Amino acid sequence: MEKSTVIKLIRPRLSQSEIQAVNQVLETGMLVSGPVVQRFENSLAEYLGVKHVICVSSGTAALHLSLLAAGIKPQDEVIVPAFTFPATANVVENVGAVPIFVDCGLDGLNLDVNDIERHIGPQTRAIMPVHGLGFPADMDIINDIAAKYNLTVIEDAACALGSRYKNRLCGTIGDIGAFSFHPRKLLTTGEGGAIVVKDEITASLVKSLRNHGYDDGDYRYAGYNYRMTDFQAAMGLSQLDSYAEYLEERKKLAHELALLLGRFHWLEVIKPEIGTEPNCQTFVVRLAEDIDRKSLLNFLASRNIEATIGTYCVPMTHYYRVRYGYRAEEFPKSYDSYNRLVSLPLYHGMKPIEMVIIFEALKDFTIEMVKELV
Repeated sequence: MEKSTVIKLIRPRLSQSEIQAVNQVLETGMLVSGPVVQRFENSLAEYLGVKHVICVSSGTAALHLSLLAAGIKPQDEVIVPAFTFPATANVVENVGAVPIFVDCGLDGLNLDVNDIERHIGPQTRAIMPVHGLGFPADMDIINDIAAKYNLTVIEDAACALGSRYKNRLCGTIGDIGAFSFHPRKLLTTGEGGAIVVKDEITASLVKSLRNHGYDDGDYRYAGYNYRMTDFQAAMGLSQLDSYAEYLEERKKLAHELALLLGRFHWLEVIKPEIGTEPNCQTFVVRLAEDIDRKSLLNFLASRNIEATIGTYCVPMTHYYRVRYGYRAEEFPKSYDSYNRLVSLPLYHGMKPIEMVIIFEALKDFTIEMVKELV
């Protein structure tokens, strides 16, 4: 492997099969609202074991329409994790509701289920658990709390296609599920998303809202242009055919990389909770408190290795900090995870030599740290 070759954080799983599938759609001239989106929806429904899947233009669009389908209105409150990508909270703001942030649990990734109930008030209408970085949230307890307070559960499964909680596929366990097909996700359509709902009435509403509010010959709602194109769906269909095998390959790669990196005392490979099977979308490690993450990321970049943070402590991003006056000490575990988690490369076709290069770079970083202490 040439020294100048960059080891990417992730490489989209694209092959001649996807290229041919997209070309076939382009040759038909029917780019939007054609039959391929319907086929993709049907195939996703079969894979997930559900009746109703509606494809849309992005994971954020999926979350937005999920809130509207759940009847979330201005001034309503929605429980969301503090440690997530900002889109989870942004869509709540965008419908005029209020995101109520809950710190993450001991795993440092997902909602602290023991801290949810104290955040529920008269205006609370929904809980939006996120399966953080593909690691399943504790859905049984979340569903029990939701049932107790008559709340809707909207799963943000953007990262979690194929992840399992007690052998149930994430995104199918709550009332509504939302997926993303962004290039960093394991199944990508460039941009794209999907919504899982339980009944025909809700499915019809979501289909109308994604298409400007059109239904039965008239525009019945102030809807949106959230349609997925047929060539996006063609990409997704092609990848879905071999998705189960791809997940197994990815789990094997993650296991091999974890064995290598387990030799470093200053980082911890994040492991799944008992009864869960993450899809290994993100290979994430937690750094020891005395490790400067910026220095590590810069060092890896100097070795042509892409790495990045885990995700964000959303209440501490500019918008939410200014709007609501949040402080880091209100979300100590989420803020800690924001500062100490690192996502390392993992992708389809990753070679053993690339894992060794990552290992050697981390070993050299260890040596540099020791030198600084002398």
